[in-house]
Amino acid sequence: MTKEYKGSLKLDWINKDKSLYYEIDESEGRGIKPSWVDKNSITVSEPRILNFEKSYGDENSENILIRGDNLLVLRTLVEQFKTRKEKDKVKCCYIDPPFNTGNAFDRYDDNLQHSEWLTMMRDRLVLIKKLMRKDGVIFVHIDFQELHYLKILLDEIFGRNNFIGQINWQRVPEGRTLLGQGESDLITTTEYILIYAYDINKGGLSKEEKKLLDATNNILEQYSTILKVSGKTNIIDSYKDSQDVDVNIYECTSHTLKNLSKKLLKEEPHSYLKTFIENYANMVQSVGIQDESSSQQKILSYCKKKDVLYFVEYTLAKGKRKGQRIGSYFLNGRKYIFVKDYSKLDNNKLFRESDMNDFWRSEEIPVTGIAEEGGVDFRRSKKPEALLRRIINLGSTSTNDLILDSFAGSGTTGAVAHKMGRRWIMVELGKHAEDLCFKRLKHVVDGSDQSGVSKELNWKGGGGFKYYKLGESLISGKNINWNLTYKQVAEALFYTKNFKLLEHKELEKKNIFVGENLNEKGVYAICTVSKDCEFIKSDEYFELLDKLKVEHDFIELNLYTNKAVNVRKAEQYDNVFIRKIPQTILKKYGMI
Repeated sequence: MTKEYKGSLKLDWINKDKSLYYEIDESEGRGIKPSWVDKNSITVSEPRILNFEKSYGDENSENILIRGDNLLVLRTLVEQFKTRKEKDKVKCCYIDPPFNTGNAFDRYDDNLQHSEWLTMMRDRLVLIKKLMRKDGVIFVHIDFQELHYLKILLDEIFGRNNFIGQINWQRVPEGRTLLGQGESDLITTTEYILIYAYDINKGGLSKEEKKLLDATNNILEQYSTILKVSGKTNIIDSYKDSQDVDVNIYECTSHTLKNLSKKLLKEEPHSYLKTFIENYANMVQSVGIQDESSSQQKILSYCKKKDVLYFVEYTLAKGKRKGQRIGSYFLNGRKYIFVKDYSKLDNNKLFRESDMNDFWRSEEIPVTGIAEEGGVDFRRSKKPEALLRRIINLGSTSTNDLILDSFAGSGTTGAVAHKMGRRWIMVELGKHAEDLCFKRLKHVVDGSDQSGVSKELNWKGGGGFKYYKLGESLISGKNINWNLTYKQVAEALFYTKNFKLLEHKELEKKNIFVGENLNEKGVYAICTVSKDCEFIKSDEYFELLDKLKVEHDFIELNLYTNKAVNVRKAEQYDNVFIRKIPQTILKKYGMI
């Protein structure tokens, strides 16, 4: 008798129930050795304000670069995204976190123990998921050191059923190794990208994205025969396939297969290549289909005669060409593929086109020359723009879709997303948020960056972005942090208490700020604080609340203040609750 069991496979590690707090070295712009804290600690769970610093290019641009601890920035973005429409959330996320190799890099420390690394990744991935669209996808770049732990962690957060696949990127050709990326008895040439959907039933990868591999010098080894068809074709049968698509099978009355001479291409391969492709469009490669789909096996059952060429005409049932009528040739149990249908001629080079698979060769996305991309130096850590272009396309993104990278590094993700007409958000902790990312994106906007994918996309410049810095905590010691302005105090408070700051210019002149609850209709808040010992007078109390009652008709109002309220308890409105700060914040985070 089979027993029923409930539960799921989970990864366990030391201090899994806690979070990591990083002290930040502001002079270096980097995190110092982390310490374990409670998950509810204000140091790791407080959403902070984002202070606008400057913009470049179009001031109305929605592209955002943020300097700060990405854990706290992501917590803030989660609050901001609560009011966003689905289409304005993250469609595609790519992150390239520290690989945990045990080596110290120039720009950041990459020496966390397994438990620390897993906690760091877990807390950030949970928040990233909250920012994603229901049809969104995430790509996580990693090497062998933490690959298998990361896979189980992602299964736990996104669900094993939402796992799409694992890209194996041959980052360097055989015979070379990835310097500074770990040592092994086996030479390391490969990195990995794990791909998950937010909801596999609502969104996945683009089936239209193709792989292009330079086939200039070996094209004749793949396509070595010319197919010539003459005379009429006779229909021998018709049927409907499993998707109710009409299929017609013809028997070609006359044909010849001619071997293609390799002499000219051996002598002057590039000079004659274009001529060969244009003049020999019927150059073909025979492909065995013994292991292909049942539909093709059915076709073969009709095409039995030896040395007889068959033409099979059918309608495409899927993709952008759905409904288009096409045909294929079959001979002696093999299908013929035409070079013109699977290749692309560009600048006298021929690229072989094929469906995307999970092994990306170093020839497809080489790292040679990427040190110069974007005009910034990020040794051994910069990723090729060609890699990000493929990922953004593969993520089924369209113009204006939002791309997120919370480990921005040198800013490759934002640079490529910008050139592709996507919106983007990037987060980076250190000084190189300005030294690298801001500098790089300036060159993208003004069009002076012609490296990477610029020429391929015909990039001439345009657009813009805004630059923010993560603000300070609302609390300093056990008091309000008066380094913040009154408005910043209100904004930070409303984030923490799940309110959205509303625009009330007249009240803001009096340092009174109004918020609307994001979940409970009719629930509002007021924040009014003062560094000095002040109180709210009785007439001010009633005038303010009566005004808000007319404008918002609140069911409940929370009055957040550090001021004394000079109104007798019996006279106060029953649906107005006075919440003292900082006490209400200290209590939320277990500080009192």
